[in-house]
Amino acid sequence: MLGHARALVGMTLADLADGLGLPVPVGNVRTKGWAGTIIERELGAGDSGAAARGPDFAALGIELKTVPVDRACSPQESTAVCQIDPITIAGESWETSYVRRKLSRVLFVVLEIPEDDRASVGDRRVAAVTLWSPSTAQDRILRADFELFVRDYFRRGRAAEITGHQGTALQVRPKGRDAADTRRAYGPDGTAVQIGKCGFYLRPSFVRAVLLGPADSDDGAGLGSATARL
Repeated sequence: MLGHARALVGMTLADLADGLGLPVPVGNVRTKGWAGTIIERELGAGDSGAAARGPDFAALGIELKTVPVDRACSPQESTAVCQIDPITIAGESWETSYVRRKLSRVLFVVLEIPEDDRASVGDRRVAAVTLWSPSTAQDRILRADFELFVRDYFRRGRAAEITGHQGTALQVRPKGRDAADTRRAYGPDGTAVQIGKCGFYLRPSFVRAVLLGPADSDDGAGLGSATARL
């Protein structure tokens, strides 16, 4: 799979969509998630329902994340990791958490955004692929953020007070369609309340450090060199 991903470096999303027989969004059509879908289809990821419960490439234990960047390799948005169940997460530890499983092995596909503001999403080019697992130091940072959110907010029924300013590497951000898209959670007094659907995201600064840092070496899984760049 990684060899296939490396072969995509230099290709545009329009090239890939054309090869898959899929149209490229134009005009003001919402394109959030389209790039990820194209890369998943190209690399043969499993169905979206299975991916929601585990890594995109279950047999390899690899999660796929597309990252739009500028020419300086600065991510232009936070990277979504997974949705949060406010009730379940209150009883989790970092070691048992779903977010840790999602981040244990990630294939980042870096998409360079053209400088031309008029360019379509199809003009984004695959600039690099990086297979990453958290280092000891990175795992420590992620753990600290996770424990902050769980200890100080979800377990105390204060999840509705979380803002995007909290967390060094991980953020908790809204993930619902609108204000009516809610999930059941604990309130401060322990009773059930409804809060906006939310999820874990990686901060752009953390992802940039991952992309520019040394790639992990082959771990014997037959994936070969972990990084390919233009």
